[in-house]
Amino acid sequence: MILPDFYDRFQCKAGACQHTCCRGWEIDIDDVTADVYQHLDGPLGEAIRQHIAEGPEGWHFCLTADGNCPFLRPDGLCRLIRESGDDILCDICALHPRFFQVVTDGNGQDRELGGVGLCCEATAGLLLSSPSPITFYDKERGQSLGTLAQLLDALDYPAPSAGLVYQPDTTKKGHERLLAVLSRTEPIDDAWTAGLKALQARIASTEKVAAPDPEQAKRYQRVYDYLFYRQLESFADVPSDVLATYAARNTDFIGLAAAVTGNLPEAVRRWSEQIEYDTDNVALLKEAAAAGEF
Repeated sequence: MILPDFYDRFQCKAGACQHTCCRGWEIDIDDVTADVYQHLDGPLGEAIRQHIAEGPEGWHFCLTADGNCPFLRPDGLCRLIRESGDDILCDICALHPRFFQVVTDGNGQDRELGGVGLCCEATAGLLLSSPSPITFYDKERGQSLGTLAQLLDALDYPAPSAGLVYQPDTTKKGHERLLAVLSRTEPIDDAWTAGLKALQARIASTEKVAAPDPEQAKRYQRVYDYLFYRQLESFADVPSDVLATYAARNTDFIGLAAAVTGNLPEAVRRWSEQIEYDTDNVALLKEAAAAGEF
């Protein structure tokens, strides 16, 4: 499996997390774990069965009125883990925010790629913790694969015609196009919509957003590289220039949000929550990039 260099340093922040994945997310339960829950003895088994339900697409936890997992404790920890250990978790809780994808290399072989999603504040922190280029490695083969450009070469995946250097578009016109496209995505909540409107109003009153300074630019390059890597599988059916546009324009948006809030890690995390974890939104932006709309 191919992984980014910071993968093994990922660690859930548990109770210290300010944006827990146990709140505000629909939590599906895989069939194997659902069967375990149905036969689990004792008070914990009874409590679980009181807070899960089966719908058309399978079993899920019934969130509280506040949108929390019913087993999220006030201290931010998981009651299931505290009382029974990690093995009691369903697949999505055990794996999140890890992701896995498969791409076919130039020899026709399927190669598995993995990573951790940026909706997690721990991942966003790791991504931005260094100004150095991201490198990748093959865990099973114990082989370093180098930078994103070197990884694409190893996979015989065509590089974009303009290369892989992130070139921000900080013009008013560019940001207007970008925000117009993003406004067509399905909002995760009302705050996302309000935030987009606030950015549109801000752009309307200015001509240009300052480009990142050289040190910031290195971290934005890391964001661009990771956004590109994250969608290698889902963009495999279009030219790599489309994926480069997707990565560049979404990095532009993250930069715009960070310029307003002064908080780059949160801008990354919030963007991911809205876009990266909604396949319909990714597909919409893929079509927009292919059509040259932003």
